Amino acid sequence: VMECSSNSRNDSLIWSDAQLEYLIHLLVQQSRLPSMKSGGNLKGKAYKAIGQKMMEKFGQEFTTEKIKNKLKSTKADYNICKQILATSGFGWDPTNKCVDVDNEVWAVYIQ
Repeated sequence: VMECSSNSRNDSLIWSDAQLEYLIHLLVQQSRLPSMKSGGNLKGKAYKAIGQKMMEKFGQEFTTEKIKNKLKSTKADYNICKQILATSGFGWDPTNKCVDVDNEVWAVYIQ
């Protein structure tokens, strides 16, 4: 079980799947509000609103900095998955929500 920790400024936040899914939902919701965007990016008040809703739902503090950091790492993970899934022999297992590949194809890929 993943937990969310925010005992001090320097503590990192370990996100659960439910928290990440809710964050993505809130980001989409906020991005559809014209008053929350500037130049294609979300405004600070959008991140504060997201942080507040995250705290209401999960009971921990989600600062703008922590939300932005999660977005950066999630984007990097997404790009890696996109690249892997574009490689011949790799597929997606919707039941287990993971990449599906034969051991032989994986062995060649990681070399």
